[in-house]
Amino acid sequence: NSVLVVLEIIDPQQSGSNDPFSVLCCLEGQRALSNNGKDYVTQYVPTSEVLPVTNSIIVYGCSDGAMRFHSLVPSMIYASKRDTLSFTSEESSTSSSSQINESAVKSTKNSRQATIKSVRGPNGRNDPVVKIINLDPAYNEKYHHEEDAVPAHIGGNTPTVSNNTTLVLTSRILTICASGVAFLWQVDISIDRASGTLRDLNVLPPLARLDGLGSLTVSPRKSPSPTSSRSRAGGFWDGMTTKEPLSAPYINITPNVFYDPHRDLVVWALPYSAPSSSIGHQRDFKLNALLPKSPTAKKEAEDKIFFDKWAMYNGGFVKAWSMSLVDALVAKSSPGSSSHRPPPIIPPYAVMKLPLTLACASAPLSMVPGLAHAPIPASSLTCVCFSKDATQLVVVAAPLPGLAGVSYEERVPPQSPKAMAGKGAKMSAADPPKIAFIESQICHTVSLPRTTESSIIAPAVSASHLAPNSVAVTTDNGVAIVQLVAGNDWNNAIDVSLMSKSDNVEEPSSSIAPAGPIHTVISGGPVGGVGNTRSGVLFIDNHSVYATRLGSSRLTSDDRQTTVEKVDAADSMMLYHLDKYSCFTLRETRMWKLMESPTSLSSPPRLIPSPSGRYLCLFSETNRKYDILHAASLLVRETGDGRGGQGFSPSVDSGDYVSSFAWLGDDDQFAVLRQAGISNDPDVESVDPSARKKSLPAVELFKLAEVAVDAAELAGGASSVAAATTVSIGRLTVRGGDRNVPQLLFGGPALCVSCSATSDNPNSDTDNGLAYFYARKSGAITENDERASTYTTVGTSIPCPDLLAWDDDGLLCAVAYGSRVAIYLSNPPSFTLLGSVNVVGGSLLGEAEESIISLKFIHGVLYCSGPSSVHAIFLGDLADDESVCELDTYTLATSRSVPLYGADSPDDFAPAPVIASLSHPHILTYHSGGLLVSTDVGLRLIPLSHPLIRIGTLLAANLTEKARKWIFDTPKAHHDYLANFLIRRGRVDLALRDLNGLSLEIYIDLCIRYERTAELENLINYTDQVVKEISAWGRKESGYSAISAIGLYMLGKDKIDCAVKLVEQLICFGTDEILVDAMKLATLIGALDQSRGGILLQKVTDTMQHPNNQVPLVSTMN
Repeated sequence: NSVLVVLEIIDPQQSGSNDPFSVLCCLEGQRALSNNGKDYVTQYVPTSEVLPVTNSIIVYGCSDGAMRFHSLVPSMIYASKRDTLSFTSEESSTSSSSQINESAVKSTKNSRQATIKSVRGPNGRNDPVVKIINLDPAYNEKYHHEEDAVPAHIGGNTPTVSNNTTLVLTSRILTICASGVAFLWQVDISIDRASGTLRDLNVLPPLARLDGLGSLTVSPRKSPSPTSSRSRAGGFWDGMTTKEPLSAPYINITPNVFYDPHRDLVVWALPYSAPSSSIGHQRDFKLNALLPKSPTAKKEAEDKIFFDKWAMYNGGFVKAWSMSLVDALVAKSSPGSSSHRPPPIIPPYAVMKLPLTLACASAPLSMVPGLAHAPIPASSLTCVCFSKDATQLVVVAAPLPGLAGVSYEERVPPQSPKAMAGKGAKMSAADPPKIAFIESQICHTVSLPRTTESSIIAPAVSASHLAPNSVAVTTDNGVAIVQLVAGNDWNNAIDVSLMSKSDNVEEPSSSIAPAGPIHTVISGGPVGGVGNTRSGVLFIDNHSVYATRLGSSRLTSDDRQTTVEKVDAADSMMLYHLDKYSCFTLRETRMWKLMESPTSLSSPPRLIPSPSGRYLCLFSETNRKYDILHAASLLVRETGDGRGGQGFSPSVDSGDYVSSFAWLGDDDQFAVLRQAGISNDPDVESVDPSARKKSLPAVELFKLAEVAVDAAELAGGASSVAAATTVSIGRLTVRGGDRNVPQLLFGGPALCVSCSATSDNPNSDTDNGLAYFYARKSGAITENDERASTYTTVGTSIPCPDLLAWDDDGLLCAVAYGSRVAIYLSNPPSFTLLGSVNVVGGSLLGEAEESIISLKFIHGVLYCSGPSSVHAIFLGDLADDESVCELDTYTLATSRSVPLYGADSPDDFAPAPVIASLSHPHILTYHSGGLLVSTDVGLRLIPLSHPLIRIGTLLAANLTEKARKWIFDTPKAHHDYLANFLIRRGRVDLALRDLNGLSLEIYIDLCIRYERTAELENLINYTDQVVKEISAWGRKESGYSAISAIGLYMLGKDKIDCAVKLVEQLICFGTDEILVDAMKLATLIGALDQSRGGILLQKVTDTMQHPNNQVPLVSTMN
């Protein structure tokens, strides 16, 4: 019988326990008595792995065609590794009937809760659920004060609602049955925030159906066979084409199905020698029958013969469903309907054919399809698998045109009027787009370490779609970690530390040039073909430049956005084609189109806009080439308006052998790091030293001179005149001469050149180089001399950074080293370090830290991102030169965590990060109250709606009055936390004036620390209860109360009247401890004003109770 055991991995450093894990629960199915109570009959057993929906809710598939949800929080079973040995099949019970034997688990919490919900699919109890996948690209949560009532996913009529006590999550899951049918479900979960207990769990009817085996997908057998162990001698496809299959195809084989959260893509791999009917989805299309012997029917028959021949010899297929496209199709086929009709069947978006040289996909863990790798475009389908002899790891891929660059709404054809007016006015399903069939190509291979010549018996590969650059593979002597990607290039590094023999370890190569975004924001010009002046976006897709309008978010700036929104590229239009990439259609029918890509796949160029916004650089690190385009000429082509750009060619300049590119200043000047084409092969013995010197990288400076609109060439009718002319202004002389080799360029007000030191000693360390800043001399600026010879080093040198960014004013400079950011204040000739902070840290269980890949200042706030996270850094008071600049860092969004189930108490005012899949996000700009970032798979809008984040961004932009509105709306329970945040920003006035919920201790501490004497005086004079509460502070620890320190402070500020008022209030309380404080303060007052001090001392003496008529010594001072 199958048994599922749920473990909690324990970190010894945090828990202090020696046990590596604890057992949370065992799931063993259910048995029932039969034969008059003599025998047990298995009703169902688990048939899939456990899937965590949240940290407290898990779901698993069963042999009776149902999925069962189980909650871990109310009845957690705590057992150590030693306790696990006590479980036996006789002692263990089912998850929904009898109790566990208490002697089996040595714990006080050993009760077992029944299954909280069981849901059976449309195929009934004869189709076991063999795999469940979570299809959530984000952690979906909605708050009660949102006016927008649109549910998080298609299919729900009731919005998910969260408040301060209840956390409501919306999740999508995909259940895959043994018959090859998959169903898409929506699950709404309501959890109590304080205790983590489940309040409600609702599963809607299935939204859609995916047939993984195409036309071979059949209904389940009439008689169930959940425990059948019969195998097919002829392979996976043996007997599947018969009229009555022997058994369900996935009854003994786990489906090779994965989900890519970055692209919201479901991929399904089929084994080699798959018949063409396994990728045919004729019944998924609602097509009209053709007339026999008609030309259309004849062509369709010929197309089928052609298609069968194309699919005949294959190493398998990989199908891809875009879940965003599935949502759009479901919305058009069943808008808001609550009837329990069969879900629509959605065909795949694309199918990739695998070569015959690969291993069989039916073997467990033989391949991982759907990983997104940087060296190839995001709009492509990949598969990481073994070669047939398991000696190599192979990456194959095929392009998917339009997957990332076109709005999903545009890919769903509108329903015809005939379909809308069907029988009974019943709305039919929307017609899906045609399936794209394309053959794959081998993009990269890695030879695996081996100790014998024999083949590996059971090769396996595993990878995470959230971190696709590294994969784990089995070899004949252990497990090896293969680093497939380094930066934007392929890599062959293999970590064999987990293998029995680790003699050969290849270090991963690092990409020198940081990868940039594939999107850039433009403003001030017509975008989207509508002639408006709304901001737009230029982006790269399949090596072409597209433009799209940047529409408004469905949330206003006052709403609390809690999820990362996807920003579709609606109404996009191709403006420029780089002529490096082609993918054309060979044959097309009513249901599919067969495509071919004769060129090899490579990563798309990255966009580097000029500071003026007039030019756009497309830089390809892989090809070491750059292209500069004129933005206005692109937009004129896009709008079809000839005014101001007729005759201009968008292409301005291009160059080869360039390893780095940077814009310099604000005058459209740029610098390139060019490598001469001389061989550096050490085997070449005779190389002229002068030639070797010329082969070193050189920093070349250029400027762009824009062509006038009324130029003579345009007047003569020329149609290919460049919008600007590139003028060389010379080579930059690098400090240190030939001893320093330039490696990387960073643009800004001053050009930063990162250099590595050279040495004749082969054992010397050349990695610790320095970076220098270069700018024109003051005299050259006055004389408008732009030659490279006028540039000289300015400021100080710094260690070679990974990234560098300037603010708009050229005063603040942020430098990234790995996961740490250092911020400098540039005030020539000084270059002052303001502070540094570690931004992107590793998570639990020793995960490595992530390096920063993007830095950008936006209105005084520094935003940065790692490969899967986005962060905000708020700076302190820059006007105060005498104090340290305080830096506060908050994670806005990350994909390295899972949703909390109760620990996210609303009492903690610190903003919690939004959980979402982010693939190499790059910071762009503010948009619709959020932060717009560019990822490899499209635009994403990061929420900035948390009050603390919103207040920080408004204050940094000097929008104080708008920030005060958010301060006023902050609950008083969080005022102490907010006060500390405001103080670190140098806003003491806001903290004391606007936060009326501050604790008394915090308020007084701020008044004294920042010498706000008037506010403290008003507080003392306000009410007697304030003084009475203060008088008890600090007495237990030191014997001296805080009231004495406050009185002494007021006297030091020459506030004698306030000190007298303070003593008079203390006298009124009459307790001995308080009167002692009053006597001390009265004595100090007497030193400044003898008359008033004497009167106060006498009042204190008269108030005191003296045993045996004794006279206090202080009374003699009168």
